[in-house]
Amino acid sequence: MDGDPNFRLKAFAVLTCVLGVFLVVFVAQRAWFWMKSKRREDVETSTLAPIIDFSLLGMGCIVIWLAIEALVLAVITAELPTEPETRRKIAEIEIGKLDEQTDQLNLLFYPVDPAGRRLAEQRRPVLTSGNHFELQVETLQWRWAWDWLGEGGFYQFISLAGYGTRTASTPQRTELEMRDVPRTVGATLFLRAPQRWEVRQKCKEGEIYDIYLDPAQKALVVELHSNER
Repeated sequence: MDGDPNFRLKAFAVLTCVLGVFLVVFVAQRAWFWMKSKRREDVETSTLAPIIDFSLLGMGCIVIWLAIEALVLAVITAELPTEPETRRKIAEIEIGKLDEQTDQLNLLFYPVDPAGRRLAEQRRPVLTSGNHFELQVETLQWRWAWDWLGEGGFYQFISLAGYGTRTASTPQRTELEMRDVPRTVGATLFLRAPQRWEVRQKCKEGEIYDIYLDPAQKALVVELHSNER
């Protein structure tokens, strides 16, 4: 359970699906028995209650649908990192070549693990322009009624762009493998509307910047890396 932030969501999907199937089968069994026994005098015929039975049938279908939506959401968000409860480092951006004559800017983007170490296999080079970088991050949070299903919300990196005097109106933006989270009725029932946070920082060639996600301030924070590699 500790290793899977979606454990409770998956368990909810399974248990809810079992409950929904039980309700549908219960009504189907009552209807089947009534059809088989209504013309037999030697068997006591059960009495259908249309309002109750149709209500249970509709409730069962809704519960099954809810379970499917929860399972789909669990699969899609399985690879998304969990939003920290307190301020935590989530990425590093290393400034490569910065040529003010050609307005060229080379960036190296590194996500980090919960301990703040670079995930070298996920390194992403970004070729852009300007003398600033702009990072966008999207956060996904549970609605208050469903907080117990997860261990906090989720976040994902949206884009990294260069920004500067010449590119102020049209920054060159690079997508950072954003995952499409469904905005179906079911997903909207579980999750609030996504929020996008962005941070912009003037940079110098050779510097490394740490990116922090601070849920308390609802902001991204940039700090110059203390031990430049």
